[in-house]
Amino acid sequence: MIEITMYPAKEGDAFLLSFGEDKHTNIIIDMGLSVTYKDFIRQDLIKLSKSNRKIDLLVVTHVDEDHIQGAISFFEENGREQNVISVNEVWHNSYRHLQFSKEKTQITSQEYANLELIQRQSQSSPKDGESNISVKQGSTLASHLYANRCKWNGSFNNQAVSIDNQSEINISDVKILILSPNRDKLNTLAKCWLRHLNSIIYEFNLSEDEIFDDAYEFFVKYLDDEKSSESNVSLPDDKFDIEQLVSEIGKDRSKTNGSSISFIIEFQTKKLLFLADAHNDIILKELTRLKENGYGMDFDLVKVSHHGSKNNTSKELLHLIQAKRYLISTNGDKHDHPDLESIAKIATANHTKEIITNYKNEKLKVFENDELKKKYGYEIRHCNKLKIV
Repeated sequence: MIEITMYPAKEGDAFLLSFGEDKHTNIIIDMGLSVTYKDFIRQDLIKLSKSNRKIDLLVVTHVDEDHIQGAISFFEENGREQNVISVNEVWHNSYRHLQFSKEKTQITSQEYANLELIQRQSQSSPKDGESNISVKQGSTLASHLYANRCKWNGSFNNQAVSIDNQSEINISDVKILILSPNRDKLNTLAKCWLRHLNSIIYEFNLSEDEIFDDAYEFFVKYLDDEKSSESNVSLPDDKFDIEQLVSEIGKDRSKTNGSSISFIIEFQTKKLLFLADAHNDIILKELTRLKENGYGMDFDLVKVSHHGSKNNTSKELLHLIQAKRYLISTNGDKHDHPDLESIAKIATANHTKEIITNYKNEKLKVFENDELKKKYGYEIRHCNKLKIV
């Protein structure tokens, strides 16, 4: 049995997966915003800890605010003493994992000052009633992982979580097959970071100083703020054309989303596909490679990429896989996700399926049509917890 909690993380992602009747293995995938952790996740972690359970793996898929902020709040409270719950390992790609030389050298005072400036300039305005994280070294996830001495990417020999480094990991009796990122996706971010530093000071010295992780995290977190003006609006019934929606093609150009850690989870006979905000091209490529090597493309559940953005889900992907359930995590406040185009592609995929959302969304009411449901074999429901047995 697998119990999945899809937390109400506003526009973000936050999942707790517990395996076995006794919840002997527990994995967290992203932690949404700070309020997600404080109002929802924290109480569940305390209950697990009181029953002598731990978090075997915590994955922060990428540094977008709606995936990482809750994790920062958690590690700030958990501390080195693991005050809330014990965490065995954390997967998260930071500056230290980028593939370029970082010398053990002393950076200049001017370089240090500019890294601090990046932290200040890269802050966004408060969102959803939450305060900004204070601008100082020690306010990022990387700084907490350093301070708390976490096992950080240990399954990858402390290198980047990347399919080029390790494609298959076992966490207790759970198998994880890495799909993204690859070296190219991470290098895209690395080059962007280096260009930015060198635009400030030519041949900016790179070192192992932890302030680089802090500045990099702030920089990347807001790198693609302009990336998603692609949202659509809900349509009246007389304008609704499901086949036209299916024909629409989009492409996600966000460098941050391209760095997303995504994977297949196997437990006993069950298979789950968690796609974070990953680009469609790398997911399609890796799943095709697996299929060509005899791997079955039937899944019990798919966590749809990027909250149902039309730029991250293609007809080709949905023709490749067979899935019983499609999870979409968003309240629609940011970028008006999910896009109708993605819902249409999932709904019309050639297999029976459920589309499961963690918030009700008025724009999806056009799909609540008995004729369409019968024709294409789908149902839509809303929940925060589900069990796969």
